Amino acid sequence: MTRIGSVVLVVLFAASLCLGQASAQASPQAATPNAIGHGAFPVKVTKTLDSSKLKEGDSVEVETAGTFKLPDGTLVPKGSKLTGHVTSAEARSKGAPNSQLTVVFEKLNVANGKQLSVRGAVQAVFPPAEEVDPGVPGSSSHQGGPGGGNPGAPPPPEYKPTTDIKIGTNTESTHSQSAADPKSVGVHGMDNLQLEDGVLTSKGKNVKLGSGVRMIVHIDILG
Repeated sequence: MTRIGSVVLVVLFAASLCLGQASAQASPQAATPNAIGHGAFPVKVTKTLDSSKLKEGDSVEVETAGTFKLPDGTLVPKGSKLTGHVTSAEARSKGAPNSQLTVVFEKLNVANGKQLSVRGAVQAVFPPAEEVDPGVPGSSSHQGGPGGGNPGAPPPPEYKPTTDIKIGTNTESTHSQSAADPKSVGVHGMDNLQLEDGVLTSKGKNVKLGSGVRMIVHIDILG
């Protein structure tokens, strides 16, 4: 892989967003009637979500974990905001048999201030990722910056998209690729947490997703 010196490589994640002719394999969830498109993409929690501190109606905001383009060419830059609200939040200490947290998403910011109306739910959850040194495949910042890790190791394979969305070379580790896979479902690498139909539950006293936690969010684009 060619290293790009001072230029920060933008990683284009496959968003698997489809218009009209998306296959059922693009997401485990069916499209909402009247949606003009649907699919899934990776996001990152930027402010801790805690079911013991949230209540129904509270606003929630996460950000996209990569840059991608919708099939119609619309750019969604990395760090774009996906906003929504809490529909249920329970702490086991308040008498419920399990703690629970459910969030729905409604707005996706895209390029040039444009905003799309969506209906979205959590499809998969992953623990926070280690920081990756841009341009160095699989390298983490704590390994000493550029050139850290095993310099003789081959680069990780490129992520293979399920649609024709434009992507670039993926410089993250294989585990991180899994966390960016729009087909991922359920909870991965996080104990005592379950996910079913967009509802997060735990036998612990609360459901808590700290800053940096990654998720795959399935959305229907409403316009």
